Amino acid sequence: MFSKIEIERFRGIASASIDGFRQINLFFGKNNCGKSSLLECLFLASGVSNPLLPIHVNLMRGYNKTRLNDLKLDFYNLDSTYPIHIRLDNDETRDLKINLFEQKRNNVSINADDANILSNVEEGEYGLNFDFEINGKPFESQLRFGSDNSTDATRNVSSQYVESLRCIYLSPKYDFSASIQGLKNILQNKDEHFIVEGLKIIEPRVKDFIFTDKEMLVDIGLSKRIPVNMMGDGARKIVSLLTAIYDCKDGALLVDEISNGFHHSVMCNLWKVLINASIRNNTQLFITTHDTDSIKGLRDAALDKYNDIVAAFKLLKTSEDELKSYHYSLESLDYSINQEIEVR
Repeated sequence: MFSKIEIERFRGIASASIDGFRQINLFFGKNNCGKSSLLECLFLASGVSNPLLPIHVNLMRGYNKTRLNDLKLDFYNLDSTYPIHIRLDNDETRDLKINLFEQKRNNVSINADDANILSNVEEGEYGLNFDFEINGKPFESQLRFGSDNSTDATRNVSSQYVESLRCIYLSPKYDFSASIQGLKNILQNKDEHFIVEGLKIIEPRVKDFIFTDKEMLVDIGLSKRIPVNMMGDGARKIVSLLTAIYDCKDGALLVDEISNGFHHSVMCNLWKVLINASIRNNTQLFITTHDTDSIKGLRDAALDKYNDIVAAFKLLKTSEDELKSYHYSLESLDYSINQEIEVR
């Protein structure tokens, strides 16, 4: 499991060093303090050989452009002169450097049919280099675009390294349809009680669920099973969370803004289900919130029972854009809540 991360020059973070991770990790703080960026760094380091991941994290933020200047958005102060650097310690040490490259073309087009011609634009290939080390052993992968107007990319992944770590990132705009295959695996393995237990947080009458025509139908004691979509966002998110924990057995799950879609009254029971599922599947959780109800829920669910596997971190960004973390024990979370550290 991950124990420490060091970050340099990613998005709005000039530097960060956070250690003391446990199996269940909650990050809280004000809006725009770097919570999502921290999860993205964990995600990038969990797939060090995949140069497509920076594109994927931008897609999760709702941004789908891949021009040269768009790739610079991931670099601190938009300055790609120096690489993004992420170092992650767990059972192995992962050291990742992401460089942006640009190569000007020597050959030029003199096609008279070109509709748009600008005097100050040089076309050329560009992309991202992933230079990474696993326990000191070097590897390299690359993502290359043909030109600034191209939507096609070429990915070259080191054949000498095969990623064994399973990690999933659930953004606030999670896609429930992505959970379907995982749910089918759960049913095939006769582990559906795993999902039913979670759904009972939202609807205590839940008995079971089935699939038909790519739709999840839930039995809540009515004359017919109803689509899970009709149970609301909270039910679908619980299914997505538990399915992702199941899929990330012996790996890590990253969840941005855990409280979205949930009423404050269910947070304690939600945490109990997530903690038990995490222990059962040996999945490490990294979760963010800016909501006091999420913090209180974790405290109430874990205090005196899971103190040794739960860690809570308050995040603050300094005037020099250093991301600082303050580790709170479960016993001391009341102090942070009383200080009104969150901003809704």
